[in-house]
Amino acid sequence: MSGPALLLLGPPRIERGGDPVELDTRKALALAAYVAVTRQRASRDVLAALLWPDSDEARAALRRTLSVLNKALGEGCLDVDREHVGLNWQGNLWVDVDHFQRRLSECRSHGHPGDEACLDCLVPLESAAALYRNDFLAGFTLRDSPEFDDWQFFQAEGLRRELGGALERLTRLLARQGRFEESIAYARRWLALDSLHEPAHRALMELFAWAGQRTAALRQYELCLRVLTQELDVPPLASTSQLYHA
Repeated sequence: MSGPALLLLGPPRIERGGDPVELDTRKALALAAYVAVTRQRASRDVLAALLWPDSDEARAALRRTLSVLNKALGEGCLDVDREHVGLNWQGNLWVDVDHFQRRLSECRSHGHPGDEACLDCLVPLESAAALYRNDFLAGFTLRDSPEFDDWQFFQAEGLRRELGGALERLTRLLARQGRFEESIAYARRWLALDSLHEPAHRALMELFAWAGQRTAALRQYELCLRVLTQELDVPPLASTSQLYHA
């Protein structure tokens, strides 16, 4: 992409023309992430309290950070006045979280329940999965801004759930088409989000069996059994064990 990009899925960064832009303050990335994900123009007082909760110079720090961010993104990307700060969504700024959620929204317009997928869902679901490089703001924290860290945590959890739903639908959609190797790859990624998630284990067991990989299917059950025993001290659900003995 030739224009500015705000990349928040994974370690956050700003790029222009495909090249990373160096920032001298982490607060600029935090500010950009907040206004991008909330998609609202936030008041300067709210942002100052969020990012500089213990500072008497919070408003001045916000002004300096806005200057840094405006320079990094380029003219026209911010929508700023004396009291509010937001992004200019009519400009040429590309935000990966926004495009991730847009791809998922396409599927919700196809007229079926949200946890199902049709053939027209395949391209947007694959696009969404490809955009999700890593968790939201992976490796990023503001130690002096606990409220921002809390907000970041809950945003990351929500986006992980959205990814999990997309990966589950991709797994099942590709399996219906007999594209088992591709389905297995997405199922493995789905399971990697939560190693205790039995539906993902069962999906992999079925996929391995359908692909003629019976040994791998049995090994998947053994992995499920071991993880559940070690982490929760519980056996697999009856439906999982029945699949193993089928």
